[in-house]
Amino acid sequence: MRDFSQDHRWLSINTATARKQHGAEVPIATIIDQCAERGIRAIGPWRDQVAAAGLDATARQLRSHGIELSGYCRGGFFPAADAAGLRAALEDNRRAIDEAKTLNATCLVLVVGALPGALDGTPHYTDIARARSEVFDGIAASLNYARQVGMPLAIEPLHPMQAADRACINTLEHALDICDALDAQKMGALGVALDVYHVWWDPKLQAQIARAGKERLLAFHVCDWR
Repeated sequence: MRDFSQDHRWLSINTATARKQHGAEVPIATIIDQCAERGIRAIGPWRDQVAAAGLDATARQLRSHGIELSGYCRGGFFPAADAAGLRAALEDNRRAIDEAKTLNATCLVLVVGALPGALDGTPHYTDIARARSEVFDGIAASLNYARQVGMPLAIEPLHPMQAADRACINTLEHALDICDALDAQKMGALGVALDVYHVWWDPKLQAQIARAGKERLLAFHVCDWR
């Protein structure tokens, strides 16, 4: 593994990891300045942080520092309790795609969602097959618009412990199966975001990374938890 201790040009900081400093919430504008001061040339910001600072203001600041977006977090959360909720999810993902395009992100990361309402402790249904079907349909619908504007979508499989409330896509294999079904020609519009924290346990991981190749591997998230 390369030593980045003296050269930060190839690093990207997930801004969620820096939003709390000394017990206080830090604005994304400050985080961007801190990254620029340290020679870090890319970040992966979260939508709520950008919304708090203003989309256009954040885009201008990124351009002024020459900082790129390795990805934009997040789209997804497609499953819903009813048809109105499904439509609202698609509308929100369309907005996320537009925001990612304005910020010139390399991809929009999709945390796909799971049982609607589970995050609040009261799921509206417990049929995970239904949730996965709604995820597939939501990605398919969002992909059409993403292709139009030129914003790749990156499906991020999460650890199975989060299958009920955050993401019902939990293996790289499953994410790639969706990619192959919706983007068989590998045109660059759909791929995966691989987070070591979530997929380290998978016995098929190495084979599926090889299967993904550079055409599908749109983002790679590392951490030091193990």
